[in-house]
Amino acid sequence: MNANAHAAGATLAELYREIHRTAMSGVPICNDALAVEAFGFRDFDGYAVGVIVTPWFANLVAVAPHVDDWPSLFPNVSRLCLRFPAGDVDFNVSELDGFGRFASCSLFSPMSEFADQDSARLAALAALDALFDSRLHEASQEKSSARSGLDRRALFGGRRRQELNGEAAL
Repeated sequence: MNANAHAAGATLAELYREIHRTAMSGVPICNDALAVEAFGFRDFDGYAVGVIVTPWFANLVAVAPHVDDWPSLFPNVSRLCLRFPAGDVDFNVSELDGFGRFASCSLFSPMSEFADQDSARLAALAALDALFDSRLHEASQEKSSARSGLDRRALFGGRRRQELNGEAAL
């Protein structure tokens, strides 16, 4: 893990801790069993990528590893698509006071399904690890190829109906 990626995640987590302490204090959507934590931040394609877990959401985030980099990495757009080994992921680009622009993709929200911080951490790390597993992308492409071999008749059940009746499929 690159120190800059780790530092970017830690800074973002600290800002969300302050939001939790102030603006989100007592908000019913918050899961009191959870805390704000940054997980798995690493360098990827010029970004620092990791997961932020809060009592109200878990998001995959992509941030500029250096403050000076964010204008070039996050131009004035509201969406960003990054290609991971497992496939493309769409992010929403926003700005956080005290941090700057960053991109986020919701993994879980609300967080009521999680009993404790350990289960939220495990789910967050599993989601992050899956993004870097190219076998998931290959499996998705294989499924897509298998589906593309269907003709219109098969799509609407014609082939299946003919095969059930013992007729040859056209």
